[in-house]
This record gives sequence, structure tokens and C-alpha cells, in this order.
Amino acid sequence: MTSADRVSSHAPFHFDLSTFDLFSAALAGATTVLVPEVLTTFPAAMVRFIKEERISVWYSVPYALIQMFERGNLAGAGLDSLRWVLFAGEPFPPKHLRRLMSVLSARFSNLYGPTETNVCTWHHVDHPPDEASPIPIGRPCPGTDSLVLEDELFISGPTVMRGYWGRPDLDDRSFVRRSGRRYYRTGDLVKLDQDGNYHYLGRKDRQIKARGHRIELDEVEAALLSHPDVSEAAVYATPDGLGSHRIEAVVNARHEAGVTPAALLQHVLSLLPTYAAPSAILFLDEFPRTSTGKVDRRIIESRAAALMPSRQNCPPMRALLVAAGKRGPSSDSPRMMPR
Repeated sequence: MTSADRVSSHAPFHFDLSTFDLFSAALAGATTVLVPEVLTTFPAAMVRFIKEERISVWYSVPYALIQMFERGNLAGAGLDSLRWVLFAGEPFPPKHLRRLMSVLSARFSNLYGPTETNVCTWHHVDHPPDEASPIPIGRPCPGTDSLVLEDELFISGPTVMRGYWGRPDLDDRSFVRRSGRRYYRTGDLVKLDQDGNYHYLGRKDRQIKARGHRIELDEVEAALLSHPDVSEAAVYATPDGLGSHRIEAVVNARHEAGVTPAALLQHVLSLLPTYAAPSAILFLDEFPRTSTGKVDRRIIESRAAALMPSRQNCPPMRALLVAAGKRGPSSDSPRMMPR
């Protein structure tokens, strides 16, 4: 950044994204432009704000960018001042990033880091990603050291928290010492590619066993998101009463596409083995979100549990195919939230 930049700031102060907006801009002598909170729920108003305020550096969760593209006419806004787009907080579905990169002549950077470490890795997205390839979270930031133990990422460095306030029990579980350094256990699974970039594989606590098979719930989510008519997806596991798990999914899909649970199942099965297929799929017009813009999984799961048909012990494909065709506004297809 330089003193000529105008940096957007709309992250709440309890969200670690805000530290970049304030301190990086101050360090460069740039202008920090506060985004009025009332605009954040109106994608078209956000796009107008970027244009009128001539924002040059934008930093947000992917959801905000996706909404501006799909509902805010970002493609036709002529945002010639915008030169750098940074995103963090959640994985950016490659198909959405491809669309965004096709209409903005800006630099794109993926930043990664749990709240306990702030941003600790970065990756510049130089080319539109392949829709089947997740975007790397990249390399450790300068001054940050990383360690991978049993596929889990550990982080050490000056931005790592000192500890949990008044919770020494959590500190004991969250930190390890290696070669004289104190590392934070992120709980995130990663792999290293041949270029030296980390790839995020999902949360360690979202890895389950179902009928003897190890399943990554984030991988099932990614498979659903790769369907061209699915905007968002949330996958979770519930006990099946037999000592194993049942996988369920909630998706937000385009109404005009007329996509059905059976069609989504077939799409998942083209990418993943049968045992990883969801047993049921519910449709949701809009995903509830936390104050930081991330998907609120707890609310989604509780509402899905209230609306889910009887969770019979039956094979995943049969359960879904029986439900196929019930998608839509008819009374036999309950919606979790009003449109």
C-alpha cells in the first residue's frame, strides 16, 4: 500500500480483519474509509460506495464480494479505482472467484489465519483458478513460522495470541513447544504442494467416521459448491443411532435453475465415493450469518433439524431419491427461512 490508497474498513473491531484496515493503512499513510454499517446488507449500495469513494484496496470475507457480483451489478459498475482485493475468513469457492476476476482488473490475494494468530499465510491469485481446484492459502507471512504435524497446521510468531483470558486449560490444549518455539494448534488440516504453498483441507473437528469410512465434511461441501447452480452449501453430521454418522446438507441454489436433490446427489457422486454422499438435502433461500459475515452453522443445523423429514436408517442414495422432486415453493417442501 501507498499513501495514495483509499482502504475500505467495514469489519467490526472484534473481527481481526479490522486490524489490517486500520494499522496497515496508517503505516502506509493511506486513507481509511469507514463503510457505514447500514450499507453492508445492500450489495448495490456497497458497489456505489466503492465507486463514489474511489476505494483502491478492499478487504472482506468472500461472501460480501459474491453478493456484490450477483446482486449489486459489480460487473457493470466500472470500478477503475479498485486495484487490490483481499479476502479471508472463509474459503472462496473457485467458481465465484473466477467470475469476479473476469470483471475486475485488480490484484487478488487470499489471506488465512484463525483469530488466535491473525493473518499468518498469504497467497496472490495470479490467474483465475480452475473450478475444481481450491485456492491455496499460500506461504507463511514474514516473521511467521509454520509446522505441520499429522496434517494439522501449527503457527508460531509475533501475531500469535498470548493465551485465552482466564482459561489456562485451553492454553494447555492449544499450544505445543518444538525446538524452543511456542506453536498454536490451528485445528486446520493442510497439505503442501510442489510450489511450497499450503492448501486448506478442512477442519480437524469436521473429519468424521461413517460406517468405517473417514469423511471430510468440507470436501463434501466443496463438491456441492462446484455445481453451477449452487451458491452456498453447509454440510454437517448427525448421529445415526447405530454408533455412526449420517451426513446432511443445506444448500442455497438458484430458483430458476430448478435443481433437485437427486440432481445434486448425482453431481456429488460424480466427484466423491458413495459413502460420502449426503443422506438428505434441504434448500435455504438465504444462509444466516454471524456478525463477521461468516456462515452461522449452528443456526443452520438447528433449523435443519426442526425441518428435516424423519431420519430413517436407510442408504444415502435411497433417502435422497425418495425426496427428489419435492424442491420448490409447494407446501410439501418446507423452507428454513422466508425468502
